[in-house]
Amino acid sequence: MTTEGDRHVPGGGRPPTSVPPEPLRVRSRLRDSCLIVEAEGELTILTSGLLRDHVLADLRGMSGSPCVVMDVGGVDFIDSSGLNALIVLWKAAHRAQGELVLARPERRFRTVIERSGLDRHLISYPTLDEAVTALSGDGGRRAGE
Repeated sequence: MTTEGDRHVPGGGRPPTSVPPEPLRVRSRLRDSCLIVEAEGELTILTSGLLRDHVLADLRGMSGSPCVVMDVGGVDFIDSSGLNALIVLWKAAHRAQGELVLARPERRFRTVIERSGLDRHLISYPTLDEAVTALSGDGGRRAGE
């Protein structure tokens, strides 16, 4: 045990050795009047603000009823903060009379969405093409209506 004066120094005075989280990479583009948002990495308390802020800024720059496809095929992990970011973005799209759907969710991602009950609101499509077709084909009306 290493001490400084009378107090214990955790880790024996060595610097902490934690593995940093996988950074989240977010890119967006327009396709068939839909905003395609590609997310890759971990969607956690440390990274969810990046996704939320990026998409909200894109939504502010769009006119009309936004259709947003979140391509989450590259998301390795999602925690409750990541779920909250998706809820915030879904609500923002709906407030603007638009829609937000998910594309390419991996099995673990789908399981988290289903167990949280969000699958009733966050509609998922197995491919990006299917998601874009579903939204752009109906003029941006809400999926499932």
